[in-house]
Amino acid sequence: MTWIVVGASSGLGRALSEALARRGRPLLLVSSDARDLHALAADLDIVHGVGVRTLAHDATDHEGLASRLRAAVEPGERIDGVLFPLGLVADDDDGLLPPARVEEIARVNLLAVVSVVSAFLPALLAQRSGTLVGFGSVAGVRGRSRNVVYAAAKRGLESYFESLRHRCERHGLHVCYYTLGYLDTNLAWGRRVPLPKADPKRAAETICRELGQKAGRRYYPRAWAPVAWAVRALPWFVFKRWEF
Repeated sequence: MTWIVVGASSGLGRALSEALARRGRPLLLVSSDARDLHALAADLDIVHGVGVRTLAHDATDHEGLASRLRAAVEPGERIDGVLFPLGLVADDDDGLLPPARVEEIARVNLLAVVSVVSAFLPALLAQRSGTLVGFGSVAGVRGRSRNVVYAAAKRGLESYFESLRHRCERHGLHVCYYTLGYLDTNLAWGRRVPLPKADPKRAAETICRELGQKAGRRYYPRAWAPVAWAVRALPWFVFKRWEF
């Protein structure tokens, strides 16, 4: 029985890895930085005594990532869940990025997740159990003049997870998508936000407690749910004057 965390070595991914290890869950951790992964795996093994495997691969190579990750799983090995706390933002993502940079952001935030899920979905459907957890952002609630490609990719990911929920519900799989408010990680460093930044460790504890529930879509922190609803409801002439 294995839990896979794609984007494991920093921020929410690291916090989720630690929270799962405290619960005694064997882990397969994926990130682009081999040194961070090895250090994290050694720490979790020493502190929690769980089996931890690692795979270092850049998510921009989404096809290679899916292929290597599938090969890292032993034949007949049961996958209990796959979590995707990965993301890539750019400060100059204002609609004028060069095509290569646009593709890079889309690959990490959307295509890497879709490719990995596609690689594991047949086995998960066959075993009729498992959990898939995706993570979006309140930055994608409505289109804005910044984070243009990032927000579009996260909106696409939200639609993908809703489709997954329809596809998997009758097969015993749990599919959940968290729309995250700003967490106190490097992705939100230096940003002015309308609500306090949340602790990723507390977020990870909440998410791990909810694993296996028929969650659908949730917000974390919960206070962002009414904020997102209000932002969607704002008339355009009001919204365009105020962006969070």
